[in-house]
Amino acid sequence: MQPQREPNTLPQPKPEFSPDDVIRIQLEALRDNDAGNDDGITTAFNFASPGNKVYTGPLSRFKQIVRNPVYAVMLNHRSADYESVLISGTVAQQRVMITGENSQTVIYTFTLSRQRDPRYRDCWMTDGVSVDAMFWLN
Repeated sequence: MQPQREPNTLPQPKPEFSPDDVIRIQLEALRDNDAGNDDGITTAFNFASPGNKVYTGPLSRFKQIVRNPVYAVMLNHRSADYESVLISGTVAQQRVMITGENSQTVIYTFTLSRQRDPRYRDCWMTDGVSVDAMFWLN
């Protein structure tokens, strides 16, 4: 078993990251998640907005949510197809079609907002991820 790294050594929100960057960082981390230390899930949690964390945190609860069958498709997924990002003011949305290890495919909509909180000022962070469709490809 690998030692668990501290969450602050993993990727963190930065004002120079676009909404597309944020979603790709999260999904690539989840794709490469190591079940021994859950760095991928921790990285995704790092990019959850403070408002999102009110409902999904602390990290231990977030890990349970990600392992729920609705979101577990993101863990160690085979592919991700990204649509264009739609930005309206301080809110952005992007649909992503994820195909998991077992060929289950889910279309998610990521909703992000540009933060005003001094700690994350001008950073795009994820407010929520909704499911648009779930199906299996043969």
